[in-house]
Parts: sequence; C-alpha cells; structure tokens
Amino acid sequence: MQSLFPEKEHLNPQIFDDSTEEMLKHAQSLGIETVFDKQAKSKCNFGSNGVCCKQCIMGPCRISERSNTGSCGANADTIVARNLLMMVSRGTAAHSSHAFHIASTLLKTAHNSTSFKIKDPQKLLSIARKIKIDTSKGIENTAVLTATQAISDILSDKTTMKFATSYYPASVSENLQNLGVFPGSVGKELLEAGHETSMGTMADHTALILHAARMGVADIASLIISTELQDVIFGLPIPFFSKIGFNVLDIDKVNVVVHGHVPLLSEKIVEFSEDEELLKKAMSLGASGINVVGCCCTGNELLMRHGIPLVGSNINQELVIATGLVEAFVVDVQCIFPNVENVVKKFHTKLISTMKEGRFQSAEHIPFEDENTDETAKKILNAAIENFPKRGKKIFLPKDEPKDMIAGFSLETCVGLLSRINQDDPLKPLIENINNGNIYGIVLLAGCTNPLVSEANHVSIAIELLKHNVLIVTTGCAAQSCARAGLLTPDAAERYAGDKLINVLRALGEISGLGNPLPPVWHFGSCVDNSRVINLISALAEKLGVPIKDLPVAASAAEWVTEKAAAIGTGTMAMGITVHLGVAPPVLGSPAIVSLLTQKSEELFGGKFIVEADPIEASRMILEHIRKAREKLGLSGSAAMTVNDSLPVKEPSKPATIEVETKMPEPVIQHPPKLTG
Repeated sequence: MQSLFPEKEHLNPQIFDDSTEEMLKHAQSLGIETVFDKQAKSKCNFGSNGVCCKQCIMGPCRISERSNTGSCGANADTIVARNLLMMVSRGTAAHSSHAFHIASTLLKTAHNSTSFKIKDPQKLLSIARKIKIDTSKGIENTAVLTATQAISDILSDKTTMKFATSYYPASVSENLQNLGVFPGSVGKELLEAGHETSMGTMADHTALILHAARMGVADIASLIISTELQDVIFGLPIPFFSKIGFNVLDIDKVNVVVHGHVPLLSEKIVEFSEDEELLKKAMSLGASGINVVGCCCTGNELLMRHGIPLVGSNINQELVIATGLVEAFVVDVQCIFPNVENVVKKFHTKLISTMKEGRFQSAEHIPFEDENTDETAKKILNAAIENFPKRGKKIFLPKDEPKDMIAGFSLETCVGLLSRINQDDPLKPLIENINNGNIYGIVLLAGCTNPLVSEANHVSIAIELLKHNVLIVTTGCAAQSCARAGLLTPDAAERYAGDKLINVLRALGEISGLGNPLPPVWHFGSCVDNSRVINLISALAEKLGVPIKDLPVAASAAEWVTEKAAAIGTGTMAMGITVHLGVAPPVLGSPAIVSLLTQKSEELFGGKFIVEADPIEASRMILEHIRKAREKLGLSGSAAMTVNDSLPVKEPSKPATIEVETKMPEPVIQHPPKLTG
C-alpha cells in the first residue's frame, strides 16, 4: 500500500507520522514490545476467517477442506454466524454497561446522592419529551423518570427499547419491526444470544445473522442513552481549539493521562487538577502544575467539553508511557491493552485502575463509586503528585510539536450554527447545500486504529473524499488519526476541500466568528458519540421525508479492531447506512455469510458492508454509493454540479422528532481556559 508520505522510509509500514515512529524506535531501544511488535506473532487464520468453534469440550473444531464440519456436525455457515453474533453481543454488552452506569449516575444525582449536577436541564427536557416522559413535576423528577426508562431499556424484560422507538426515524423502525429485528431490552437480547450461541442450540445461520442485526440496533440505542445522558450531567460539547501529540505532556508538570471510555471519574480529575491545595502540593515537590491529558475516548470526552489536549489514541497507549513523563496512567474500561502493565514496570509511572470491570494484576486499584468521585479523584491526583519526584532520567519526546485541532461538534452545534442562517428552519441550509452539490454527501469515519493496516487509511480516505466535496464527520480514534494529520484545522479546508465544499466551510466559519473556514473534518466525539452522527442523519431523513437508506451518506471503519466496533457497524448497517470496512470481519470462511452481509442485507435493510483494504479504492466505492443515492433522489450523479440542481424538501410523514437547543455560545469556537502542552 502506498504511503501517504512516499518520500519517507518508515521503520514500520503501519505508521504514518514521524512522532509515533520516533516513539516506537525509542521503545524498542529500551526492549519494550508494543502492539506493533506483537501483532505479527499472534495471527490465526482459522480465527480470522471465523471457522474456529470452541463452544464445547469436543473442540476446538476448525473447518477446512479436509474437515468441512465440526464434531457435532456444525458447518462453516453456522460456526461463522454464531461467532459473529457472539462478537456483536460482547460489543453491545460493553456499550450497554457504559449506558447503565451513566443512567444510574443520573438517577443518583437526581436523588442528591452524588456530587454531580444536572448541568443541562434543557437537554434533559428535550430527551424526556422525545421518550414521552411527563416533565411537569420538575427537573429532578424528570431526571428520575428518564434515568429509570434508560435502565429499563437495558435490563428489563420489555419487548421494545423506548429510546430506540423514540429516536429512530419511523421508516427505520417500521422496517426493523417487519423484519423481526427490533430489539427488546439489551439484557433480554443478550440472554437470548447467549442461549442461541451455546452448543447444540441455534444452527440456522440466517437467524443468527438477523439476531446480530437486532443486537446491533440495540447497541445504537445504548450509545444514544450514554451520549444523551452524559450531555445532561456534563453539559453539551462546545467546539474548542486544542492540540494532539506526545508533546502535550509537560516536562515541568505532574502528568496525568486518563484512558478508557467512561468519563465520570475523569471529569472530576480535571476539576480537581485546578484545586489550590493540590497545586500547592505539586509545586512544593518541584512541579510547576498539574497537566491532565487524554488518551482514546475518555480523552475525546474531555476534549469536547474542556479542550483538554489528546496525547494519543488506542494504538499509542504503550508509547505514551514510554516517554517516561507520565506520573499516573489512569484507566477506566475498554481498549486498555494489558501490556501497559509490562511497560510501566520500566518507568516510575503508576498504573491506576478505577472500575471493577477493568482490573489489572499489578495496577494500583483505586475504586470509585458515584457517591465518592470527589474523594477518589483527589486520591488519584495526590498519588500522581507524590510520584513526580520519582521521575527517572529515561525521558524522551519526539521532535515534532503537537498538531492544532478544532473539536467538539454535535447535532446541537450544527443546528445552533445553522440557525444563524435560518432560525426558523435550521436544517434547511444544510439540505439545500446537499441538494445543489456543494456538499456531495456526508461520510462518517469511525472506529479504531489498527496495527494490521496503515493508520494513513483514515487520512487517505478523508483526503480523497474531501476532493469530491464530501463533508467528513468523525469519531473515536479515527478522529484522532485525522487530527494528527492536521485535518481538523481551517488550513486543511483550504488545502483539501473541493471547490464547492470550501465555500460552504468558509461561509460557516464566517458565521461562527472563526474568521477562517471551519475544518473539513468535524470531530463528533468518542465512540459512543457515533450516536450524534446517527441523530444528525435521522434528522435529515425525517426533514426530507425519505428513509435513511436513500440519503447520500455512508460510514467507514477503515481500521476497526474491537467487538464494540462490530456492534456499531452492524447496527448502523441495519439502520440503512452502507458501512465500509478496511479490515475483513471474521466471516470469510462462509461465502453464505459474506453474501448476507454484503448483498442480501441491502435488500433487507438498505445498508450493506463494503470490505476493501485499499483506501483509494474504498473511497471510489463510497463515492459510487453516494452517486447512486443522489441519482435515486433525482440529483445529478456528478461531483461537479450546478447550483440549480435541487431536491424539493418534502413534508415529513409525521412531525420530526429531533428537538435540539439552538442557542450557541459566543464565539462558537472557543479556546480552553488553560491549554497545557
């Protein structure tokens, strides 16, 4: 695969930026094995094709030309489908556990049992009205009822999820109901999936795949719960200027890295990092202050609400510790490599685990409950401060300075900005620019960074699509890849956006008070915040009165890794959005399953999977999908359109259910009050 920077000879073909390569060389010089080194040693072709079955003690059974069924007679179709359902189920369990924790926190907060506050009561009222909760008895009662409904969606024996029926467009809900893939509560779905995938139970591969789709739809609803309720507790994201790179670590300060996905404790760590007593203690031990930086999706959450800089994504976590500058590496759950235990042993860094689901044998476990987050945050910061004098001499930072970026977009941000153009109908300007081809389509870049493939894949796809006037929205570690490549800046708009998209970005930048174009790639948050993009697409579909499957939109997970990504991708596909995968899922051992996911799914759901490793070819396929969608809507299929091309805005079949707060702060893009690094 051709490098994004062909003039440079890289140590590892999977790395595209100099800083990561410098850090990898440094880690290797210290004898540290990272995910890049280990990846080549741990490949299993049976597992990668999905044809390894370990469901009973007669196995493991591996399907091959020599043996085309397992001991019990299960064939490749059954085994592959069963494995995929288990994968999607584990991803959904992770996301719904997150959602349950947030909902429980909101419930306790409404009962004044935590130190958290309801920072955005207007968002709470918007959610409550959407799920048809009585709001007449005050904010606290509304919070109780809303949180209770969210918990019921996750753990009850209900046959439908209220958040799904309320947030999904009517056309999507109707189609899912007709296909029998509208989910009950997550707990109910997980119970049934666990039973179906046990030995000697479900052998119908089509039924297993349909259950995977149902589980994926439940996963999207879980994401909605997490994102919406986090906005209630922490406040809406605000677009911030910030930075990304290893060099956001400060050699003169106590460096605390927060990593994971549940931002409850990390919010408090940020809050108390400015506590006067703790700052005085840090200074008494020789530090000039406390520097909190983010890794992976906990980092994304703090970036969006506080402008906290990012030190790296999932693939960088070992290398972050290898700088020798981290006093405390604080983890909650998900995407935490167990190898960080081995890396911290070579440095003074304290590895601190905080949640019962994410324990590590050699980590210092400082548990937190919703009722004691203040005390726990202070205890962690004290541990980091006291560790500062123990910092050794094995300090290393790459030469490159951190990259600038703007992040913190949401549906509310978009509507608030567009309301400055049309206060009565904020979505109309966006729709008009899609209609006339100024915005050829919208593509979500999502998912992880993966040592199997080049991290330049996210970036290459973004650049290729931008040339064709496609607006890019991005989440998770994909967003961080784009940030490291400089795509989250106004300069990137001038450099990469097509001749029509650039005018839209300039106009929006002017309206926002930025004085420059908006970035061509909009950072929409963490992995759970894929729901923000789903909500935006749903709003467009309902406004136009067309199904999601007919919109000129798509998603790409060019480097996906986790079960969570499998759940998000499956749910997104089932909602009618075509999803590109840059890494093949473990299904290639069954042509029947491949056909179900890449062809038959389009007939059933309107969405399908495209699997293509080459980013340029993947971009071409995504553009072709958008061209067909535009053609179906009566728009020109060419990327070069005249402004007279127009799609009449149809009246929706029912009132749009998207309700958002349209007030925007002044100015729209903000600098964080204190930006370190």
